[in-house]
Amino acid sequence: MTISIRGTEIQLLSQKAIYLVQYKILVIADMHLGKLLHFRKKGIFAPSISINEDLETMQSLIEEYKPDEVVFLGDLFHSELNSDSDYFLKKIALFPHIRFTLTKGNHDIIPEEFFNNAQIDIIQERILEDKITLRHQLPVNLEPDSFYIIGHVHPGYVVQRKARQTFRLPCFYQSGNVFILPAFGRFTGLFIPEFSEEGINYVIINNEVIHIAK
Repeated sequence: MTISIRGTEIQLLSQKAIYLVQYKILVIADMHLGKLLHFRKKGIFAPSISINEDLETMQSLIEEYKPDEVVFLGDLFHSELNSDSDYFLKKIALFPHIRFTLTKGNHDIIPEEFFNNAQIDIIQERILEDKITLRHQLPVNLEPDSFYIIGHVHPGYVVQRKARQTFRLPCFYQSGNVFILPAFGRFTGLFIPEFSEEGINYVIINNEVIHIAK
């Protein structure tokens, strides 16, 4: 599905990312690499799944869309470095011609030396034309003429079926001048935003992105 924001064409991808066509920027939010390993290290139960599938998906998106830049909207890593970090470095090394940028999130506590060595730019926000602003979460003081594209929230949508069946699905969510990406990482949980009259849900169902009225 493709939408337009302030004249910028944005492709909403079923892989839980977006592609800004005019800028050739692939945007990914909240990958939370290393989260499962972190939980297991702390003695917390975690499913026996591999985070590597998220990195394989990232690689496939880069190969398909051939962006000039990949912007991670914060929480790229969940906490400390581990084997997931090594696999991530191997993946981005496949694309030396692409700029990788991280808008720092609350979980990004890894020393900046790691990102410098990996040639990943760390910034607070990336401001494009027409004040389209990419960042991890909303600033304390909103600029009224800015349009914010953020992560952090992990938005989801509840689909209700017969016999009291409900399904929680990841979604893109837009309200006013804020557009929120779903978490790219699979083991992240979902937050169901409170609906507003101007809220728009783009829900990911069966590898498709569809617009669902509230």
